[in-house]
Amino acid sequence: MAKFQFRLQNVLNIKEKLEEQKKMELSNAHQLLDIEEKRLEHLTALRDDNIKILRNKVGNKITVKDIRDIGESNQYYSNIIIQQDIVVAKANDRVSFIKKELKEALIEKKIYEKLKENAYAKYYDEECKEEQKHLDEIVSYRYKK
Repeated sequence: MAKFQFRLQNVLNIKEKLEEQKKMELSNAHQLLDIEEKRLEHLTALRDDNIKILRNKVGNKITVKDIRDIGESNQYYSNIIIQQDIVVAKANDRVSFIKKELKEALIEKKIYEKLKENAYAKYYDEECKEEQKHLDEIVSYRYKK
């Protein structure tokens, strides 16, 4: 019985490596997204703290300089938060894009795996027929004696 050789095994191996690469890219993209979301949360917390400081000072004695400084820092944090929202959206888009690529890579790999299964089934059927033919020859040879 000859050994089964799938002639597209190299392509299947490449598809498997591509799938692993896409999984790693997705993992990295998720990590980056988490980092950017945490940074956004941190910036939002800083802005909220700044607003609390302003509210506390309003109840007490407050100077025009304090109001101006807190207003400027609020404006700064608001601008940074807007920029960070854009960064988070881009990271989210990147995750979605990589998920789509991973899905395509999985589909391609499954196609080649199915081709391999079909080729093996065909090979197995041919080997069984060949073995049966060989057994029939042995039986007919013995029967002729």
